[in-house]
Amino acid sequence: MTVSDENYPKSARLIKTADFRKVYRSGSSYSIGPFILKVLPNTININRIGFSISSSSIKKASKRNRVRRLFREAFRRNRIKLKQGFDMVIVVRREAGGRFSYKEAERTFLELAKKTKALT
Repeated sequence: MTVSDENYPKSARLIKTADFRKVYRSGSSYSIGPFILKVLPNTININRIGFSISSSSIKKASKRNRVRRLFREAFRRNRIKLKQGFDMVIVVRREAGGRFSYKEAERTFLELAKKTKALT
């Protein structure tokens, strides 16, 4: 694994509202506890990830940002294990617990990716 394999370029970010809508409308959903992974194959042959965490599900912005950072890191570190060509959105339905750690985020992300058959 080289340093370039573990970067998180802008091209790996799902940002546009239209892209999120496509994933919500046509994508497949898989869930574990309060986390949902919505996946849709794309035509650009790279994986992109986005996050949907509402303020009603997690009240404090600092906690929402932490959950987002942990899942982004899990995606970044495990990118080479994923098949290419998917748009993914992680949705958090409710508070993920008091002390949500990186190990829990990584385990959850990998289990969801395995369910979607995006994991090699």
